[in-house]
Amino acid sequence: MATCNSIFRDEITTHLSQRKAELSHEAYRHYERTVILFDEFLCKINHSEKEIPISVTESWLSDISKGISINTVNQHIHNIRQLLLYLVNSGYPCYVPRTVITHDTYVPYLYSDEDVERIFMAADSMTSSRPVKNRNIENEMPLILRMLYCCGLRVGETVNIKVGDVDFEQSLITLRVTKKYKQRIVPYDSSLSDIIYRYCVNMEILNDSEAYLFPTEDRYCHISTGSVGNYYRIIRTKAGISKKVSGKNGRGACLHCFRHAFAVRSFAKNERTGIKASKSVPFLSTYLGHDSLYETEKYLKYGANYFDDTLAKFSDYTDGLFPEVNFDE
Repeated sequence: MATCNSIFRDEITTHLSQRKAELSHEAYRHYERTVILFDEFLCKINHSEKEIPISVTESWLSDISKGISINTVNQHIHNIRQLLLYLVNSGYPCYVPRTVITHDTYVPYLYSDEDVERIFMAADSMTSSRPVKNRNIENEMPLILRMLYCCGLRVGETVNIKVGDVDFEQSLITLRVTKKYKQRIVPYDSSLSDIIYRYCVNMEILNDSEAYLFPTEDRYCHISTGSVGNYYRIIRTKAGISKKVSGKNGRGACLHCFRHAFAVRSFAKNERTGIKASKSVPFLSTYLGHDSLYETEKYLKYGANYFDDTLAKFSDYTDGLFPEVNFDE
C-alpha cells in the first residue's frame, strides 16, 4: 500500500485498507491512484486543516483534469467522492463534488467469430515454456475466457466465483463479489454447463463448495485479475490478434471487450428471434448488473458497425432517456 503524508494520512490509510478488502485488484489499483493523487495535492499546497473546503476540492479537480478525457476526470470524481464521504462520516467537514454523467467516447474492439475461435484454440493448447507459480492456469484460462464470452461477466466477478456459487442442475451462477456490490444470478447455456462440470471434476473441486472455481495453488485463494490479464496477452498474441488500437477512440482487443461483444450479440439475437427491444433491453441491463439503461447503451452504441440495425433499434427504444450534457455549464 502506498504511503500517505498529508494531514489526513491516518484516515486515508485506514480507508484504503477497507477499500482494498472490498474491491477487485484492478478496481482498487485505480481507486488507490486517485486517492494518492489527492493526498499528494494536499501536501503540495501545504494543507494543514482537518477539513476540505470547496476551494481545495475544486483546485485539485482543476489540477488533475489537464490533458485527460472527461470520462477519466469523472472516474477521479467518483473515487474521491468515496474518500470525502468517508471523511464526512468520520466527523470532518468536507466539500463533496457532484458526479457528472458522461457519454463514453471510446470504441471497444469487437471480436469476430474467427477471433474467438482462434482465441479458444490458443487457450486450449496453451503451455508454459517455464515453471509458473500457478500450475492450474493452463486448465483455468480456457474456461475463464469462455465464461467472459458466453456470460458477459466482468473479470473480477469471474475470479471470485466459488464452486458453491454454481448451480449445476439449473445452470445458474450466483455472483457475490460484483461492481457496486450488487449480487446477481446469471443463467448460462447447457453447453457451457457440461464444460464447467468436467472442469471441476478434473480440478478435484466439485464437492468443495468453499473452493474457488479458479484457484491458485491453494484452492481457497483465487487467481488475481492481473494474472488473468497477463496470460490473456500471451494467448492473444498466439492467436494472432493485435492489441493495436484502431481509430482515435479505439480501445484495442482486451478482456473487457468480451463483455461488450456479449451485449451486442445478445441484443441482436433477441431482435432476430422477434423479441422486442422493450422486453430485451431491461432484461439485458439486469443480466449485466447495470444500474441503468444508460450503462447498457454504452455497451451497445458501437453495435451498428457489426449488426446494421442494432444501434438504430436500441436508439429508438431509448429515445429521450439520455439527455446530452453540456460540460461547460
